[in-house]
Amino acid sequence: MNILLDGITRLIKVIGDVCSLLLLAIMAVVAYEVTARYVFNSPTSWAWLINKQLFGVYVMVAGGYALVHNSHIRIEMLYQHFPGTIKKVIRWFTLVAAFCFLGALLWKSWQMGMDAWRIKEVAMGAFRLPLYPLKLFIPFGTLLFLLGCIVVVFRKK
Repeated sequence: MNILLDGITRLIKVIGDVCSLLLLAIMAVVAYEVTARYVFNSPTSWAWLINKQLFGVYVMVAGGYALVHNSHIRIEMLYQHFPGTIKKVIRWFTLVAAFCFLGALLWKSWQMGMDAWRIKEVAMGAFRLPLYPLKLFIPFGTLLFLLGCIVVVFRKK
């Protein structure tokens, strides 16, 4: 079982590390847009749309990545004073809530992504960027987060 959990953790970390490079791309697009707009008085029609897509991918991976790194925020000033049994109850309640939310998100985002794929959905306006790749990435990122929850549940601490 530990081999499977370690494999899931490594997968999430590798995908998270690769997606962290998207921040460099986002910064480059913003720098280009600011330069084009304010230096050359020639704003782009595509920069905001590209950045929304890149940031969407980044955010979808960040949840699972933060989970396997134990980086989610807790209110430590309260949590640290609870006895061990209360901490366990809170931990399990939080994980059940996460499974319910992420399960529903996976289900609905899969339907939305497949609908977008079927019609080859594109953005409105002059720059008709395909939206279906991002919409298909939402269930993928949600699945990574769910796998991270499974690691948290079964990992012996």
